[in-house]
Amino acid sequence: MPVRNLTNFLVHLFSDGDQLEEMYLSAVHDHCLYCHESISDSKAYLDFRVCPFCRFHYTLSARERIELLADRRTFREQNRYVRSVAPLAFSNRTPYDEQLTETQDRTGLTEAAVTGTCKIDGRNLMLVVLDYGFMGGSMSSVVGEKVALAFEYAVRRDLPVIALVTGGGARTQEGVLSLMQMAKTVTAANKLREASLPFIAVLANPSTGQAYGSFANLADIIIAEPGSVVGLSPIRAMIEATGRQVPPDVHTAEYHLRQGLLDNVVDREQLRPRLSQLLNLLVEPEAIRLGRRAVSRLQAQAAEDTETWESVESATHDERPDALYYMRHILDDFFEICGDRVSSDDRTVVGGIGLLRGHPVAAIGQQRIHSHDTDRSRYHVHPDGLRKAQRIIGLAARFSLPLVTLIDSQGADPRLESEEHGVGNAIARSLSMMLEAETPVVSVIIGEAGNEAALALSLSDRILMQQYAIYSPISLHHAVGGRPRERFLTREAADVLMLTARDCQELGIIDQVIPEPAGGAHLDPRQAVEDLEYSIYKHLAETSRVSASKLVKQRYRKFRQMGELNPFAQEAIQQEVAALLRMHAVDAPAPIELPGPTFGSFPALEEGIERQAS
Repeated sequence: MPVRNLTNFLVHLFSDGDQLEEMYLSAVHDHCLYCHESISDSKAYLDFRVCPFCRFHYTLSARERIELLADRRTFREQNRYVRSVAPLAFSNRTPYDEQLTETQDRTGLTEAAVTGTCKIDGRNLMLVVLDYGFMGGSMSSVVGEKVALAFEYAVRRDLPVIALVTGGGARTQEGVLSLMQMAKTVTAANKLREASLPFIAVLANPSTGQAYGSFANLADIIIAEPGSVVGLSPIRAMIEATGRQVPPDVHTAEYHLRQGLLDNVVDREQLRPRLSQLLNLLVEPEAIRLGRRAVSRLQAQAAEDTETWESVESATHDERPDALYYMRHILDDFFEICGDRVSSDDRTVVGGIGLLRGHPVAAIGQQRIHSHDTDRSRYHVHPDGLRKAQRIIGLAARFSLPLVTLIDSQGADPRLESEEHGVGNAIARSLSMMLEAETPVVSVIIGEAGNEAALALSLSDRILMQQYAIYSPISLHHAVGGRPRERFLTREAADVLMLTARDCQELGIIDQVIPEPAGGAHLDPRQAVEDLEYSIYKHLAETSRVSASKLVKQRYRKFRQMGELNPFAQEAIQQEVAALLRMHAVDAPAPIELPGPTFGSFPALEEGIERQAS
């Protein structure tokens, strides 16, 4: 079903509120309103109100949504008879009272919000549902109060919250009092965040206005039903403001997903299992315990030394397994988290949450994208990708999820666009969050780790490195715009740049070299997955034994002392400086005396490079 056609259909419906309400209240349809196929005998339509042919999702009442999601006979409604006791001094108050009474009689609800506790697959939670059939699900004083009471009850009882939003515009009959409900619900949602309790929002058709612009967008995870109209302003208001039709699909859930404003679009038939999956991952994660099998497996294998040039060729091989491949094979029930909640979903950084041998963990990976038909560099990290990573770091810290980062990038995108969008700020912010995360963190270099972008996601309790991976402070490739694997690095320079896993281990930069199949992970991806899984599990289990505050202190000391020299490291740095000078055609300076126990500046190198540039 083309999204463009569906969007035009929804624009037509939502431009006429009376017609939509009539559709909402109508009996079972014999034929789909969109594709006109016969659906009266369809199980998908009868059970979920979804057309089995075009997957058009019909609007449901609050009671129907609760019946689809909650375990049978577990829903206990709260605050059902909350009413506004303050007089609403409007000139048309009597017609408003009459309209409320008529709507209550028609829907069987007292207001547009239904709240209460229930269970999903045995997991206790607080459920908040807005009903579009009750005056468009608009935010009245009572709706705001019921939503706030639900959040506050969840905090007291230590319950996660799931909110299903349909409608959510302003209750114009209550004037500015309706607007104030945004502040009320946001205040309550903040209390839930402070208590580190999960909040999941489901945006159905439509999700606009004050609910969308307040508590719904503060959820830890935001998902939407396919084809839903999503946005602050309703489509009719956008058309009236511009005097013309809006662009196709601009106000759909799928468009918002591409813009990084949603985490996923989930079909209604899959909504309950997906919510159950998220609750199992976010609520009371189990501590990782070290299994004997993992230890014996790692102790039985040791990574062999590899030639530097062999590592360079393997680490940058086009068929080498990427971060998303490892995540989907190592983590069960993997749920990908998308978007930076600002402007985009940069695919050069991916991540999500899943089960590592039955234990919930969060994962972030720098992802290779084999595409050269775009203006953006697809093997560099961009600021919006780092902002997505920051979201996942925050989720991991708040819900005590161990964090795994997979490093594979040429480095930070050097283009003007990235500078304008704050790539330096994004790197610095990521470094700070990694250091302060009060949860076990393990980083693995799975390919090429290039300069600042690699460091931004690898300030961890344990840094691991695959046998054929490489770590470099400079880019090993030609200028941006060339082929991603086109190298200027020579064999001689590679030998002295200390790129390999064994070199990094001897320098004290990494904690373990993870063995790979002979020739590289791309020759036996399944074996590479198995070795990587055991290594990550072992180190997370070991760090999980340490308290969160102690982890942060140890992480501080680790990177505070990074770079203290020993005779081997001092000689290695002299060789690296000489190699850098040869690469830039600079005359080699006299041997550099490094004062003190830590790294200093290299004035001779800087002077030589400046002389060449002039």
